[in-house]
Amino acid sequence: MTDLKVTDQVLADAERQLAGLHTEFRGISAHREDLRPVWGSGVVAGAMDAFVDNWAWYRKKLVGRIESVGALVGSARETFRETDRHLAKSG
Repeated sequence: MTDLKVTDQVLADAERQLAGLHTEFRGISAHREDLRPVWGSGVVAGAMDAFVDNWAWYRKKLVGRIESVGALVGSARETFRETDRHLAKSG
């Protein structure tokens, strides 16, 4: 059996990456109009519009879950920090 090995840096990196994903997914609908010229024909643009509309609901759920995981990582990070402070005082 191995011991859990997590550094503060690993947790900080995870928080930062989750925050980046959160920002990207929340703002992705803003790219819709920017990409319309790239889609080309009206048929393709219509299909992409339908996809974006359907994806909005799933994206909202995903953003909520990213927020939840980010909060868990932040809580774990703070718990490890507090434990380290406590152990340093008692040792």
